[in-house]
Amino acid sequence: MFTLSSAARCFAPLALLALAPSAERLEFAPPTNAVTSMTYEVRGNLSLGDFSVTIDGQDLSAQVPIEDFAAELAMTMSVSDRFLEVRGGRPVRFERTYSDSKSRFAMAEQKDEASDLFEVDGETILFEWSKSQDAYVLSFKDGEGRMEALEALGADLHLRSLLPEGEVEVGAKWELEPTALVPALMLGMEVRPLTDTLDSGAVAEEFDDALNPLLEDILASFRARCELVGVRDLEGRRCAEVKLTLDAEGELDGRTAILEALGGELELEGIEVQVDAAELKLVLGGEGKLLWDLDTDVAHSFALDAKLELSGELSASATDSEGIAHDVEAMAELFAELAWKMN
Repeated sequence: MFTLSSAARCFAPLALLALAPSAERLEFAPPTNAVTSMTYEVRGNLSLGDFSVTIDGQDLSAQVPIEDFAAELAMTMSVSDRFLEVRGGRPVRFERTYSDSKSRFAMAEQKDEASDLFEVDGETILFEWSKSQDAYVLSFKDGEGRMEALEALGADLHLRSLLPEGEVEVGAKWELEPTALVPALMLGMEVRPLTDTLDSGAVAEEFDDALNPLLEDILASFRARCELVGVRDLEGRRCAEVKLTLDAEGELDGRTAILEALGGELELEGIEVQVDAAELKLVLGGEGKLLWDLDTDVAHSFALDAKLELSGELSASATDSEGIAHDVEAMAELFAELAWKMN
């Protein structure tokens, strides 16, 4: 006999299934020849906090106008990508057209503005993934252009490095490797190309070996966590909302870096340098939101706001070729508010 209780037993599993959270796959998988247009913005405010410098016992802090170190910076870049081949969550072959890029920097009475930051505005660049080189090979689509300009271009502007592996449900959390943050914050650049750029002459050669270990130590202090907070309709698209929490707190010893960067050149001039302390403390915190289009399998938009505090102390001495010694004691605090946006 079919009763109300028997009906409940029949339909209970279906009801539980309907109430169960559905899993979503956040993946980069646009169809062949799909085109996306993106504009990236990076903005920041910098200010100097406590500052002191003493040379040979004489306090020279008052001679440094702290208020003149307040600065504002802004950078924007607009591109459009046509995906010729996507495989395994990676665009293995795509064309990127750079339409407009510009920057602005203001500090005290100094104001600098620049355009065509990478000297490729108006150009279309072909990105092809090389498995043997484990990197993208870049070329001008029309075959003509200054190849050196391509060295500074990052590939992953699609925020793929923030995505989880496999399917996830609302409420799922995942940790990001520190190196996964670099493409999201550095216009698509990865750690190795970033250090390659330093090695290529953007920074004096004698600083390369000193800076790279410090960059690695700074990255190692980063912690980033993502959480799928929901799925919602946005402009007729199903979008997954991912919350990004970023924090870092660490102390770096810069004595070796300073000696490697300056020691060799100063020794040639007969100057002996001793660095007793060179400590850098870093505190970073931020929150952001990634909206991932589940219908087109590309990023819809991204925003991140962060605050950075840097403090450093230096204690060093130098003896010149005539045997005269000089002592330096210094400390400084730097505060920054930074914002990233992509839409």
